[in-house]
Amino acid sequence: MPTTTRIRAGTGLLCLIAMPVQAAANDIPTASLHALDGMAPAGHWAARLTVLRNGYDRRYDDDGRRVDYDQGYDGLDLAALGLAGTLNLDTKVVTEYGELMFGYGVTEDLTVGAIVPFARTRTKLRMSVDGGIGSDGLQAVLTGVLGYKPLRGTESSGLGDPTVGALWRFHKSDHDSAILGFGVRFGVSPADDPDDLADVPPGDGSTDLRYRLEYFRDLGAGFDLRLLAEYQVQLADEVTMRPGNPLTTATKERLERNLGNYWEWDMELGKSLGDWRISATWHRYQERPDRYTSKIGTDTGFLSANTDTLADQYRVGVTWSGVNAWRAGRMPLPLIVKLEMQDAFRGRNFVDVRDVYLRVTSFF
Repeated sequence: MPTTTRIRAGTGLLCLIAMPVQAAANDIPTASLHALDGMAPAGHWAARLTVLRNGYDRRYDDDGRRVDYDQGYDGLDLAALGLAGTLNLDTKVVTEYGELMFGYGVTEDLTVGAIVPFARTRTKLRMSVDGGIGSDGLQAVLTGVLGYKPLRGTESSGLGDPTVGALWRFHKSDHDSAILGFGVRFGVSPADDPDDLADVPPGDGSTDLRYRLEYFRDLGAGFDLRLLAEYQVQLADEVTMRPGNPLTTATKERLERNLGNYWEWDMELGKSLGDWRISATWHRYQERPDRYTSKIGTDTGFLSANTDTLADQYRVGVTWSGVNAWRAGRMPLPLIVKLEMQDAFRGRNFVDVRDVYLRVTSFF
């Protein structure tokens, strides 16, 4: 069945609140007032909770066309597999995702911290076979000869792959700032089950090195600009998989895996109206092809095919900052709340997904 994209919740490395604790409210730059940058106040902890929900039943194919998620399988003539009948398949994936981020301000310009993700994914699947062996016959082939679990909807949940890292603000002025970040994402989430055609694990289980450069600038008249570039190196590991077409491959093998390194870019323009800020962002995700190697020489080309990924997405958001209310004594904590929607408008080998985020940030 089509491989789903790994769960992404924005591009945050340690994106927390940054704010000089003693600064006057009208001296706080937009990046700090609305928790855009990634620095915790010196000597303080900062935290952010993100919750996300998305769903998809379509994807972008290798030619960049928006197609049904099951294209290539829905309507498949099973004669190509030596069976009789026509496969009907309808799949929809719904993900509920969360991240808890926390960090400590070692100095005003150095923050260390961690990200702990968790996810629950439900795959809704309907399968039938017209004529020939029928639905029960195909299930018998899948669970018997091929050794799969019954093809049906599934639900998986658990912790994803956590990140530990640091951010260094190497430039700061009255109107702009720039940050470098480095982190390690530890691949600890369960591996994809090679015997379940429909499951979507909470993470990919790959250990990654994350490098980040971010720039913020107040443009005047309430406008601001945020630019981001992040590069992630996915380290090689080993996984147990079926090296060929899932509908014809019964054997499993321990393969060397090297998921493609990828870039993420953001270009965001914001407009502040008092404690409120509205924003529009262009986001790009671009990943090199995945590579699999068999120690006994098995052809793994099926696993690597159509894994070079490109996605162009836009985000629109609205943020309310309670920093000024906290300074005036009207709130016990400086809460910052952001609601954001992200949608894919162009892609290649990427799901046609729409994300809705809610983020709550504070410090103590």
